[in-house]
Amino acid sequence: MLPIVGIVLVPGILWGWVFYHAQRYKKVYLPLLMILFVGGMGCGMLALVLNHAVEKYTLFWAEAPFPQIVLFGKPIPLFSSGFWFLVGFNEEFAKLLVLLAVVYPSRHLEEPFDGILYAAVVSVGFATMENFYYLDQFGIAVVATRTVITIPAHAFMSVPMGYFVAKSRLQLDASKLRKNSFYLPMITVLQGWLISSLLHGFYDFLLSIKMEREAYLQIVMMGVLSLILGKFALRKSRMKFER
Repeated sequence: MLPIVGIVLVPGILWGWVFYHAQRYKKVYLPLLMILFVGGMGCGMLALVLNHAVEKYTLFWAEAPFPQIVLFGKPIPLFSSGFWFLVGFNEEFAKLLVLLAVVYPSRHLEEPFDGILYAAVVSVGFATMENFYYLDQFGIAVVATRTVITIPAHAFMSVPMGYFVAKSRLQLDASKLRKNSFYLPMITVLQGWLISSLLHGFYDFLLSIKMEREAYLQIVMMGVLSLILGKFALRKSRMKFER
């Protein structure tokens, strides 16, 4: 049992370590990262329930063959495609709940890069929980592939959401004295969630129609976007921290 748990947990912890060491200009509260990692694993169960509800109680399900449209000479099943986009919304919503419940009210959410780091750690925990399921269903080979591809993909998908959650908190702190000031922070959180959900849903959609090459290209593009956004946020954070 312990070797099996280690096979799933160790890659997730290593990826969390990579994101943790993406910045060195200040100390990060490690117990909070551990809570976020565990929270990410827990929200994976919520996403499973939400996805099951969509599949059972709506017209959208993974294997729905009809109706279809033809796009660039390729048949696209609409209900099946809609299901995978809804999966993206559900899973990013589950991650967002962890961020809002654990770090949004926390004094440790101080800078834009904090949100990126925290969202990445939640996502790594989420993907780690998924790996327990895939190990049981498909074996260690699939888990090994997911370790290299899917775990970082989950983190890259959620980077925009983490950035906007941090931006929302800073907006809230800066406008506490203004009447109805909570509308802008709420819209900012929603903006980040929508961006990450669409990235996630489009990736799942590409895989569902057997466009693996394009899906992996999207991971690379999301990685580049995450790097650019992370450097931008880190530069702003470091400049403020060093004043």
